[in-house]
Amino acid sequence: MVRSSNFISSLKKATIVLSGLLLLGCSTDPEWLKPSGKAITAPDKTLGFEQYVTQTQATIEQVVSKVHFRDKDAESPFVGGYNASQIAQMRAPFQLPKSNQSRCTNQAQGAAKGFLLIHGLTDSPYLLKNMADSLRAQYPCALIRSVLLPGHGTVIGDTLSMSYKQWKKATDYGVNSFQAEKSINELYVVGFSTGTALAIQHVLENTKSSKIKGLVLLSTAVKANSGLAWLAPYIKGLKPWVGVNKDRDGARYSSFSTNAGAQFYLLTRDMLDKKNQLDIPVLMAVSADDATIDALAARQYFCENVVNKRKLLVWYQGFADQPQLSCDGILTVEKPILEQTQGDVKYRYANASHTGVSVNPMDAHYGVQGVYRDCKSYEKSDDDSQWLKCVEDTGVKTFGEKNIADMPDVLAKGMWRRGTFNKDYDALVEKVVCFTDSQCSTAHLQSTK
Repeated sequence: MVRSSNFISSLKKATIVLSGLLLLGCSTDPEWLKPSGKAITAPDKTLGFEQYVTQTQATIEQVVSKVHFRDKDAESPFVGGYNASQIAQMRAPFQLPKSNQSRCTNQAQGAAKGFLLIHGLTDSPYLLKNMADSLRAQYPCALIRSVLLPGHGTVIGDTLSMSYKQWKKATDYGVNSFQAEKSINELYVVGFSTGTALAIQHVLENTKSSKIKGLVLLSTAVKANSGLAWLAPYIKGLKPWVGVNKDRDGARYSSFSTNAGAQFYLLTRDMLDKKNQLDIPVLMAVSADDATIDALAARQYFCENVVNKRKLLVWYQGFADQPQLSCDGILTVEKPILEQTQGDVKYRYANASHTGVSVNPMDAHYGVQGVYRDCKSYEKSDDDSQWLKCVEDTGVKTFGEKNIADMPDVLAKGMWRRGTFNKDYDALVEKVVCFTDSQCSTAHLQSTK
């Protein structure tokens, strides 16, 4: 996922006052802002997937233990009190079922289906674990795998030297792992944010990947939500960080390096070119208010570059102006009413956020009652009082995209949290399940139910 918060202003400052930029390597930098020396890389193509999962999880645990748990008696720095082993399990690649030998063979239960999940920038496979579980419930005999993009999972300092070319190699490895599975003849690639761009690029560049029958693109990222993103490759050596936050989210990184933005720009810079057309079934889900990616560019790509007739764009309305561009296959989900309930819990859901589209509101980490609250907008280097108030607030709870920060009528004098779940997750899953079933009609896909 590409974070756009303060991105434009940071890049403008970088072009004006280069002499004032901080350089990486200062002795005062916390250890997690420095390279670990054990950054995750693209796996060797001969490595078995189960071994890849085991080795990667062990590396993550080793790095997290060294950096964040050096003092054995100190409390966990992560919200939720997770230990190093739990962090590694959250961030590591995974497979369902864990062993190929435990797969069932019932064709009616998806034995011929495979799903490859690709997470976003500064994220981890955890952002797609709910989707994996939902697919597993629908297709108990399917094979579901996720990859970890190089530079991710360990510490944010490892994003300073990562390359989009390595991400593409990891994507190729994931796809090829299914090519070798003789029982799989239908592969669906499910991408989130940057993972959507990698899925698209793979299909465009590997026409012989015949097992791929469709793409599910959540928070579709074909262009950054910043007109100055092109500067990132040029200033990354002078300004290493776009934004630095305390490392408290067990599932993903909380800071954002300039190189992360640079690699995303290099990956997607030609994506909207008309030559990049997809003649493959595509399901997209995008928030009109997305603060991370260019939502209108995603809509444009859907209308102008996806040429297959089996396609659907789930468009979550928000506070943004209604787009001019329209075409067949767009299902508009109206902006929700503000007051919501989940069981006995009341909360306020203003609009769909980039970070929440793929997550179940019941999720134990990111859900309505999850342990983690995205309150980074209240974080200050010298005082955590406002951040703590946001995290612990038991009054008005408003979840939404970043644009609600300037909407007092929405906040009702309360504090806001960036949305980390999708209120309409169950409806989205129904669309995904229908989409991955060739017998399910396009008309059903475009139903709002």
